[in-house]
Amino acid sequence: PKGACPVCHGLGQKMVLDPALIVPAETKTLEDGAIQPYRRMGGKKMAGYYKGLIKGVAQHCGAPMDRPWKELPEAARRALMHGTGTDEVDFWFVSGGVPKKTRKPFEGVLPNLERLYAESESEFTRNRLKAYMTLQPCDACGGRRLRPEMLAVTLGHERLPGTQEPGRSIAG
Repeated sequence: PKGACPVCHGLGQKMVLDPALIVPAETKTLEDGAIQPYRRMGGKKMAGYYKGLIKGVAQHCGAPMDRPWKELPEAARRALMHGTGTDEVDFWFVSGGVPKKTRKPFEGVLPNLERLYAESESEFTRNRLKAYMTLQPCDACGGRRLRPEMLAVTLGHERLPGTQEPGRSIAG
């Protein structure tokens, strides 16, 4: 265990959100729920909240809500998925039957879902989010499962004539 990669805990893989699973049907519009997790997260109030977020970002980017995802401008799709950075967006929500406006940067669907997955104590929520994730090789160890210090260890010290190759890595 002490030699295992600290990021993937020696598994060599990690679960990451997959944009293709988040927007599985690129022919759907934002109005019709192209961003799948936002259609299914929480109850009616949360669905309204997420729709308000999407509408605010779409208006900010000049993207129509009734156009298929694949036809939206790349800048709008990027802002929806990755956020608006420091650009503030106007959002309208109904609270207690009264419309209210707030202005803030949008963190993006991917960062929002990553944060929700990391911070949630609800196993139900985490399992629901796993439906939008796929396994990918760990960035830190490249799928080799060990710490850099362990990967530096080599077996065999003889070099083949005419080569500069050290021994073989213990990762194989």
